[in-house]
Order: sequence, then C-alpha cells, then structure tokens
Amino acid sequence: MRLENRVALVTGGSGGIGQAICGALAAEGAVIALHYHYGASAAQEAAQRLEQEGARVELYQADVADPAAAAGLAGQVVVDFGRLEILINNAGITIGGKTVLETSVEEWQQVMAVNLDSAFYLTRAVLPQMQRQSFGRIVNITSNVINTLPGGSGAYGASKSALVALTKVLSKEVARDNIRVNAVAPGMIDAGMGQGALARRSPELARRFLDTIPLGRPGSAAEVARAVVFLCAEEASYITGQCLNVNGGDRTESYQ
Repeated sequence: MRLENRVALVTGGSGGIGQAICGALAAEGAVIALHYHYGASAAQEAAQRLEQEGARVELYQADVADPAAAAGLAGQVVVDFGRLEILINNAGITIGGKTVLETSVEEWQQVMAVNLDSAFYLTRAVLPQMQRQSFGRIVNITSNVINTLPGGSGAYGASKSALVALTKVLSKEVARDNIRVNAVAPGMIDAGMGQGALARRSPELARRFLDTIPLGRPGSAAEVARAVVFLCAEEASYITGQCLNVNGGDRTESYQ
C-alpha cells in the first residue's frame, strides 16, 4: 500500500468528490480524518462504508471558513492520531452563474471564505506539525474554471485561481521541509457541483457542452481521487507546485 498508516485530513469529505478521495486514500492504507460542515448523515454513511472496507476513519465537524475552528480541527486530528501527514483542501462552494455585478458582497465573501481562506487557515495550522515530522503532502482541489473562466464565474473563478497561486507560492516555501504542495483541477465531474451543473441544462445544451470536451464525457469522482492519491504517493516524489488538470482535455473558453 502506497500510503500505509499516513494520517490524511480531507475537508468536505461528505460530498461526492470528497468521499471518493477518502475512499481512494483509505484503499492505499491511509487513516482518514473525514471533515464535514453540513451533511452529518452523508458523512456518517461515508465513514460507515469505509469502515466496512477495513479503513480507520474518524469524523470531524467544523466550519473551516472560521480560522479558530480550522485551527481547532487540525489540532484535534494531531491530538487524536499523534501526527498528520496529508491535507486535502477539498471544501468548496459556488453561487453559480452570477455576473460580477449580480454578485453581492456577502456572496463574494462567502465563496472566498470557503474556497480560499479555509485552505489558508488549515495549511497554517498543519504546517508546524508537518515541519516537525519533516514530511507533508498538501493537495488543494481547485477547478477547471481556472482554465476556462466563463462569464458568471467571477467569485468562484477568482477563489480557485487564487488557490492555485497559493499552491505555487507555498510549494517553494516548504520544499526543504520535505513537504510537497500541489493542486488538482477537476473539469466536468458527474458528482457534486458538476452533476448539478449538467442537470440544470437542457438535454440539448448538456450534449453540446459534453461535445466540447475532447474525451466526450464527464469525468468521475474516482478519476479525480486517483490523481490526488498519485500526488500524495512516492510516484510523485519530484512533483511540487503543480496543478494537475483532470478535465478530459477541456480548455473551452466559455460554456454558458
């Protein structure tokens, strides 16, 4: 197993992509600290499935957009397991299809708080432990929107683009501590936000959108999860500061 006994904290672990990431890490031997904010029943069901497959899983509820709560979450994981080797910043929200002018200040701040600030808060909280261990793997889940930047994605696109910038800067700052920092940018995925985005389109519009993807189909949460595992494993030992696109080749400039 490539990640045997590595303790992995996955934020947003109760959602479609989050559950897939937890499952893929656990399948490689990682101990899972599954975070959720809302959706306690989904988180409990996910943990139950993983335990039935032989994984060790603990659930943690927190609002990671709050700096004190994020620090408390990271600290509690270290208390519970004595270490923390992997952080997957997967928590995210979108307001969907609003122009910059239509986006309220409150909506902008909320998207930034969950998509960007939470990753900053958690990263700051876990870095001292990772530095003491001389080992750490951080993977930030961004989005293919950083490549396409369609109209109506102002807050979401800005937050996810900034997350890539944070990834690249941080990778330089902690590389000598044997901490690698990378990002994964999922394209249209048939789970979570992607599934909802396709469902909101008419069948004709959905087909036209899928036709713009060179591979001709949406991706799966499992395909995103495999990319995350790769970046945490020794196969990626010389990779840091990178954003791995898992998007079927999609670079479409706009698909509104």
